[in-house]
Amino acid sequence: MSVTALIPVQYRLLAIGLAVATLMTLSAAGAWQWQANAYGKQIADMRTAQAEAHATVQAQARATEQRRQLAIEGIREDAKDKIDQAAADAAAADAHALGLQQQVDKLARRPASCPGAATGSAAADPAKLLLAELFRRADARAGELAAYADRARIAGRTCGWSFDAVKGG
Repeated sequence: MSVTALIPVQYRLLAIGLAVATLMTLSAAGAWQWQANAYGKQIADMRTAQAEAHATVQAQARATEQRRQLAIEGIREDAKDKIDQAAADAAAADAHALGLQQQVDKLARRPASCPGAATGSAAADPAKLLLAELFRRADARAGELAAYADRARIAGRTCGWSFDAVKGG
């Protein structure tokens, strides 16, 4: 005796239809679950790929930043060396200028009548004293301007080199 024999004749078609509908529903649910699992795997793969790409980009950015920072640090050290050298050159120039100013003062205080006369025996020429003072002031101002120009030149070059190091990659 089969299962269909237990079902009255008028309900057999309905039972077969219900069985077919149940099989179709189960089949559709299985296909839907299979597709959901496939999409879940694709999403997981995409997230993994995105995380790896993000980590790679971060590592590249850190490497670029470190390389640029090293370049700027080297430029900064070079600029400091140049500033120190300029300061040493300015100190040497100031020492030389002081010696020249002392010679000019000595010549300015010499009496006008006799170049070989003893110092202090006659009044010094006011024009010589004025010229000596003008020389002293002009030399002091020239030293200030030279120091400013050195600092500005070094700062400008350092800025340009830093920009090139960062821009160049």
